[in-house]
Amino acid sequence: MQGRGQYMPSVDISVCILTYRPDYEKLFITLTSIIRQQGCSYEIIIADDGTPDFRQDVIEVWMSEHGVSDYCIVRSMENRGTVRNVWNAYVVAHGRYVKAISPGDFLYNDTALAGMLQFMEQEGYRIAFGRSCYYSRSGAQVYIYNVMNPYQLRPYLERNTVAIKEAYLVCQDYANGASFMGERELVTAYINLICGRVVYTEDAAYILMVADDIPLGFWNQNFIWYESGTGISGGSSPAWIERVKTDNRATFALMAERRSDLSDLCWWYLEEQSREDSSYTQIRCAYYEEVARMIQNETFLQDVDEGELKKLLEAGHAVGNGG
Repeated sequence: MQGRGQYMPSVDISVCILTYRPDYEKLFITLTSIIRQQGCSYEIIIADDGTPDFRQDVIEVWMSEHGVSDYCIVRSMENRGTVRNVWNAYVVAHGRYVKAISPGDFLYNDTALAGMLQFMEQEGYRIAFGRSCYYSRSGAQVYIYNVMNPYQLRPYLERNTVAIKEAYLVCQDYANGASFMGERELVTAYINLICGRVVYTEDAAYILMVADDIPLGFWNQNFIWYESGTGISGGSSPAWIERVKTDNRATFALMAERRSDLSDLCWWYLEEQSREDSSYTQIRCAYYEEVARMIQNETFLQDVDEGELKKLLEAGHAVGNGG
């Protein structure tokens, strides 16, 4: 089921908001962070994964009041998981690039999309991620956290493709999925690949891209505000942890089927790294020993302007009070 506004014939970026039982105040702040973007063209796609009593009418009123016509609302009649929801969004997208985001996560500032777009086109990357600024709020109080995913940025800053592949596939030090942007046709093809095998962790598409030697770029600028400890990927319940493990195992099983040269690595992972004498285990242990030292002695934050976040939150407060 779809609801459409008017579409531009071609746009730079399709920004896809993934929802399931959304907090509408957070959704509108996320939308506000998108419609303030300057320096590139974009469309908005809201893909909902079977929310009961989804308030499409309220969203359409918000879009009309803010002069937004280049949008599409795609709805699943049942909850089918994040990967299928992402697929539903990407197959109706028109942008050369796609950017997935969830309610409560915001584009860092008014030029975040244009900055990432310029970086990718100048450097020739088909997929890339930027810095995530982790935050939470309690009432009027905002907290910024000294956190980064991946923990180690050096391989990306040095553009060391061997080290990047090792960090991703052996150490599973993944970039925050919310901080990615990629070529629509490429990312859609990999989402299609994992559909039916992986249910919740759409980031598995990027793991397979790294395995296939598709260069992964890092834009060393703040790209998103990421709400810590909430949403489908922010939970730490035993049930959620088990879902992630199941999806990760499915990802590595699929990798083993497609890449015979990586089968030894995949089976090491699928055996839950039980072979302590394995070179992979030794690499992983050394890697996270260095991560532990970094956490103790370094800061992951870079030029984080809390004012950008407060500006968005204040806009959302105005919406919540009828402003």
